[in-house]
Amino acid sequence: MKGWELLDIYGRMYGISEQQPKEQIPKLLEMVGLKGREKDLIGKYSKGMQQRLGIAQALLSNPELVILDEPSLGLDPVGMVEVREIVKNIAKEGRTVFLSSHLLFEVEQVCTHITIIHKGVALASDKLQNIYNKISGAATLVVELAKPLDSVADALRKLPFVSNIEQGGKMLVIELKTHDDVRPQISQEITKAGGVIVFMSLKGRTLEEVFMQLITKSGGEK
Repeated sequence: MKGWELLDIYGRMYGISEQQPKEQIPKLLEMVGLKGREKDLIGKYSKGMQQRLGIAQALLSNPELVILDEPSLGLDPVGMVEVREIVKNIAKEGRTVFLSSHLLFEVEQVCTHITIIHKGVALASDKLQNIYNKISGAATLVVELAKPLDSVADALRKLPFVSNIEQGGKMLVIELKTHDDVRPQISQEITKAGGVIVFMSLKGRTLEEVFMQLITKSGGEK
């Protein structure tokens, strides 16, 4: 069976008028990156192409809610990126995407709201940023200056999102109260205080670390 034939069959199963799939299928194939491959046999599709065809199938009925279960499972890095971009584009169209995944780095890059479930129990459910802020603790910004300047640390301590600064010569370790990317504000303050940045690195906890912290608190095993 060919890719477009599968979509045509499912379109009829969904009760869509005969004309609508003919208009919609080319658009969906282009959206998921299968334009030009629609007449190939599905058996010759790569795993990533099959996943993308499945996403096109899910969109045939023009749903407001799209549920995707492990859409990147078994894909190589290129395929994972392709599927991730498709999911983002679906959301940009104004649809709600419900994504189930064990790949937490993927969740971080795609989702705005998350629910963390362990052994059937929801341990946390909120906006991704709120999960970080409430659970994962402070992020840390490491800065190397061209030369030591006490005025830089003094200026940074006045910022509302800075909780603590440790200074050792040219190195500053800045603990933050937020997981927002505040490097532009930090850079601006350092420059205003006369400092020159040689190196800057933002180190925050990953969603995987947050997950492990949550299941440890709930009495689960690592």
